[in-house]
Amino acid sequence: MLFPLAFATSQNSEDYFTRKRNYAIKGLFICDDAAKITCMEMGWPGSVYDNWVSANSNVYLSKEKYFGNKEFLLGDLAFSASSVMVPTFKKSPNANLSETRTYFNTKLARIGIKSEHCIGLLKAWFQHLQGR
Repeated sequence: MLFPLAFATSQNSEDYFTRKRNYAIKGLFICDDAAKITCMEMGWPGSVYDNWVSANSNVYLSKEKYFGNKEFLLGDLAFSASSVMVPTFKKSPNANLSETRTYFNTKLARIGIKSEHCIGLLKAWFQHLQGR
């Protein structure tokens, strides 16, 4: 999730310039199946890839502290597979996904909507606070 900045930072402003053509700080949020935030990483420059933030997060770097046997995170196309991350399958440019992989992605998307709801609730909450 990107948190827009009102103006460029005084140092390394190019690092905070995003693909959306504004300046922002990136946050990584992990939520459970009830759309409740269980962990977050904040303060990364807006231009940094989601996968890079994930791979350098406390959760990933200290995974033995956060994950038990058969516990993992579900992610979208922005993330790479790892011992604690199960992302959707990526379609190669010259081939379609198999029926099995398409089915998996569909099931994962139904679960992943919870994280989208979580982010939506978070954005609504901050919008409410800004309106005060």
